[in-house]
Amino acid sequence: MRKRRVSVRILLPLIMSISIAVCILTCMLLFSHYLSVFIVDSAEKEVKKQKEALAQGIEQEIEDISDLINTIYYQNIKINDFSDEEFSKLLCNIFNDNSDRVYSISIYDIDGNCIFNTRKDNEKNVVNKVWFNNSVENIESIQFGDDELVCNTSVKRVIPVSKYIEYARSNRMNQGVLCVTFYTDYIEQILNNYGSTLNEYCYLVDANNELLYHPYMRAIESDLYEEKTLEKVQNIEKNNIVRNEGTNWIIYKQQLGYTGWNVVVVNSLSYIKNDNLNIYYVVWLILLIIGAVLITLDVVLLKNFTDPIYKLLRTMESFGRGNYEIKADENGIGELKVLSEQFNVMAEKLQKQMDEIRRNEHEKRKMEKKLLQSQINPHFLYNTLDSIIWMIQSGEYCGAEQMVSLLAKFFRISLSQGKDIIPLKKELEHATSYLAIQNIRFKDKFEFHVHADSELTKYLCPKLIIQPLLENAIYHGMEGMYDDGEIDINVYEKDGIINIDVVDNGLGMTEDKIDYIMHNKVVSSKRGSGIGVRNVNERIRLIYGEQYGISMISELDEGTTAKIMIPMLEEVDDK
Repeated sequence: MRKRRVSVRILLPLIMSISIAVCILTCMLLFSHYLSVFIVDSAEKEVKKQKEALAQGIEQEIEDISDLINTIYYQNIKINDFSDEEFSKLLCNIFNDNSDRVYSISIYDIDGNCIFNTRKDNEKNVVNKVWFNNSVENIESIQFGDDELVCNTSVKRVIPVSKYIEYARSNRMNQGVLCVTFYTDYIEQILNNYGSTLNEYCYLVDANNELLYHPYMRAIESDLYEEKTLEKVQNIEKNNIVRNEGTNWIIYKQQLGYTGWNVVVVNSLSYIKNDNLNIYYVVWLILLIIGAVLITLDVVLLKNFTDPIYKLLRTMESFGRGNYEIKADENGIGELKVLSEQFNVMAEKLQKQMDEIRRNEHEKRKMEKKLLQSQINPHFLYNTLDSIIWMIQSGEYCGAEQMVSLLAKFFRISLSQGKDIIPLKKELEHATSYLAIQNIRFKDKFEFHVHADSELTKYLCPKLIIQPLLENAIYHGMEGMYDDGEIDINVYEKDGIINIDVVDNGLGMTEDKIDYIMHNKVVSSKRGSGIGVRNVNERIRLIYGEQYGISMISELDEGTTAKIMIPMLEEVDDK
């Protein structure tokens, strides 16, 4: 009962301290949440208000442009004959009256030929222009083209605005397109009034999401600045809060009439919150002071009881950092002493388990090395070396030298510095070395060809997956053939999957034999590498999944095709 009373005396103040801390933390979180919501809501309202003001100003300018277009058409072109001498004067007067905002007025016939232009530099090939084709296809609406740079007294941006028209020429009605090219100065002036900064700015995009205006347009054109919210604007209908490079952005956009343009207002939410951090700090400080006073009172009461806990905590922290030899002092009262004792028991058991894991890992690495070494069958090495000795004794030094070089390359790639996954290029080199060695041994009994897309050889594959199929083709497909054999290795991509086909023109196999090879632990021959087709198939599926692996198709007296399917995976730089 005495220990029970001591435990309650410790537990009650601890619960009180935790309750105080939780209440203070909850108040801080709730305040932060509601203040953040208030800031975001206020920022969104302000951005929306600014967006609507910008959109209203630009739409008014677009309406003025449309009115001018309609005035030119309905009050001049529609009621006058093109062949009349006064016709050109009327259009020139309109141009002169609006020269501060209009760069040129031009008329094109339906074939794209310029029949009137207030400037001498007639634009050619307008039939390839989007605005011309849109005007011909949509005869009821005014079309806005892409912005262009022109040089008048200075370099300026202009936008062609066009409309399908019908005009009289020598009392005969014709079809064409009226194009009035406007300076963007008025639109840019409206947008410049926004007072853009790096954290708060606006820009204008066309229907293809191409920039028409940006406060940092020159920097963008010089590749000194990149508008990173541009891609996200396509997926935003009206407004959204998106995250880009660690910063939250409020993005509002609004379509401007029937032009297809969108005015976009971007505001850094993180910057707005940073401006209001002082409010957070003041309230947090008040709450922390209150909490500190309350917790200090608890600490004074708990000091005599918590010292053993702190000592045990420091011991646990040291143990967590890797000092597994440390032991907790088994002192204190009641449950604290039992806790220290149980920690020491747990630490001792954990140390034993870690020692056992280290031993198992060491044994596992040794077994993996042995398994790697056992993949190369001594019979293949013995027969190859025997062939080399025979060639030297027969005076075929060049062939012996070639065979030794191929054998060295074969084993170098087989080992691959202990790596199990290697580039497909190395695997093909390994397969080519093996075929070349076998071809020398069998006196050119067969021909082989490797057809691989160079773009695919950079992808990774498990090593030693092609050689077993080549062994199967040589020792089973070619066995008993009187004519010369052919073996082709074809590497290609289909539906995002790398396919490696090993094709021979051998005697072929029955379905039962294929099934036996694919589902039994078979090696190709005592003269081969000792790696069974089934083992390779299981290895590929274990690494990549059941949808990958080996399949075989064969017809008697026609040959066999063995197909390997692996995914397209590249080596990743660990930096």
